[in-house]
Amino acid sequence: MVYCAHRNFSTRFCVHDTSIIRYKYLEKQRYRLFDKKVRWKVEYDDSLYKIYDWDRNLAGYFFPHYGDIKPKEKEDEVIEELNKKHATVPEATLLLPMVKLGLLDNQEGMDIDFVISSLEANAERSGAWKHWLQSNARSFGIFGAEVHTAREDRNMLSIGLGMSRSITLGEKEVLDLLTPLLGRLHQDGLL
Repeated sequence: MVYCAHRNFSTRFCVHDTSIIRYKYLEKQRYRLFDKKVRWKVEYDDSLYKIYDWDRNLAGYFFPHYGDIKPKEKEDEVIEELNKKHATVPEATLLLPMVKLGLLDNQEGMDIDFVISSLEANAERSGAWKHWLQSNARSFGIFGAEVHTAREDRNMLSIGLGMSRSITLGEKEVLDLLTPLLGRLHQDGLL
């Protein structure tokens, strides 16, 4: 256990973990300790929903599964209409950041201890995601998870959570659906 005198917080990370991960954990603890109300925001944007945290940082994406829409030429119009009418869909995928590797595309050489530390910290975080899914997937209607390299950042691995339940479309409705899940992930230190 490492003690951080600067903020009077203790962390559960080992000394060799990267300072970025430790800092993010401390920030999450700070929000819990001062009972800051965590408020998520959802915005509809071209067939998907963007999820923002309390500081207006992009936290993830929500992709409803609209099914096989025919004719294909009218797909965009049909999807827009489904969202306007607050229709329901049976499944969706929630895409969230999982780990930040910080090892790829570096032009400079890296210290081997830094590389090992980063890999160990990310393996621990990946294990935490796996454990969380084993413990919580059923209660949130999660039927599967897949890991992807983020399009915007090759150093970021994202996790796609497949959700199966009756999902009502619309910003308020999607926010109501996701708030308990996002809150739990945040509380458990994964967001």
